[in-house]
Amino acid sequence: MRAISIRVGAPGASLVQVPEPRRRGGEVLLRTLYTGICGTDRGLVRNQLPFARPPPGSESLIIGHEALARVEDVDSGAKIRKGTLVVPMVRRPGKCLNCLIGRQDNCSDGDFVEAGIRGLDGFMRDYFTDDPTYLVRVEDESLGMLAVLTEPLKNIVKAYEVYDLVSRRALTNCRDGSRSCLTVTIAGAGPIGMLFAMIFVSNGMDVKMFSRHDPEGFLSETASKIGAEYFLREDRSKPIPQSDVFVDTTGNPGVVVDGVRALRPNGVAILFGTDPSGSEPVSGQDIIDVVEKNVTIIGTVDGAKEHYIKALSYLSSWKNSYPGVLESMITAVVPPEEAIPILMEKPAGEIKSVIRWE
Repeated sequence: MRAISIRVGAPGASLVQVPEPRRRGGEVLLRTLYTGICGTDRGLVRNQLPFARPPPGSESLIIGHEALARVEDVDSGAKIRKGTLVVPMVRRPGKCLNCLIGRQDNCSDGDFVEAGIRGLDGFMRDYFTDDPTYLVRVEDESLGMLAVLTEPLKNIVKAYEVYDLVSRRALTNCRDGSRSCLTVTIAGAGPIGMLFAMIFVSNGMDVKMFSRHDPEGFLSETASKIGAEYFLREDRSKPIPQSDVFVDTTGNPGVVVDGVRALRPNGVAILFGTDPSGSEPVSGQDIIDVVEKNVTIIGTVDGAKEHYIKALSYLSSWKNSYPGVLESMITAVVPPEEAIPILMEKPAGEIKSVIRWE
């Protein structure tokens, strides 16, 4: 069967033939339908992620952590049925207390594995086997390919949950008791930025988002359909507007510092993007401002099973609330044979590229 594999420690990726997996007792056999391509995949292919590692005893790693699959074979009497559409979870637990209660997204000792990233083969292959514990059923099968957005969205659901928790330390000052008077600025207008915009708009907040490029006005148009405002920020000469929440999906240190500086009192910065390059000095006045304005800076990664379930619920709702918007975010669908160049270099105008396996 086909699989997209990397040799950890060296740049590049290959479409290779590997043996079909053998299902062990309690496992289910799954047929991969779609896998999404994201920045993490490209970081792996470019050998830019120091935490990448292959499964024990192997030098290669099958990548891919955003997937939609169909159950092909199960034990008789299993709770999950053949033909069920599922989204597989990425992170698998280690031995800390958080991991033992199903919150490996908050792992406290780093003893976890992640499918397609570290220590466990991923889903860019025709078939794989898995423990049903780590499969999330897609109740709304009309989502089809859109369900491949569940994995990135679950990170955002978790990030919003953390924001909701810390923001309750202060009153919003909105006359109607909601968050309708609060403003959010999002750095980056890729799939993560767009999904962050949708979740904040869905919760009644005023959202602005920016990036450095907008080919043919596509990002501005998509943001408008969501209910957000888009603007270009080609360099740091254009200030970031003051806001109550700043979300960074770029990982650029300069963008992060500018965004934190633009926060109002009791503001919250959510850091989601990562980029190993670059640096930015932080002044004593920056620290004074963070302290004096009661600013909270959140770093967040991954999500628990409950966040996958909530993400699927959001997708079902948004499919009806924003007709065509989710579909427009998937800008390319290619077979595995055409995926390597897209994994090596992000195409111009891409929001989300998806590999079709079936």
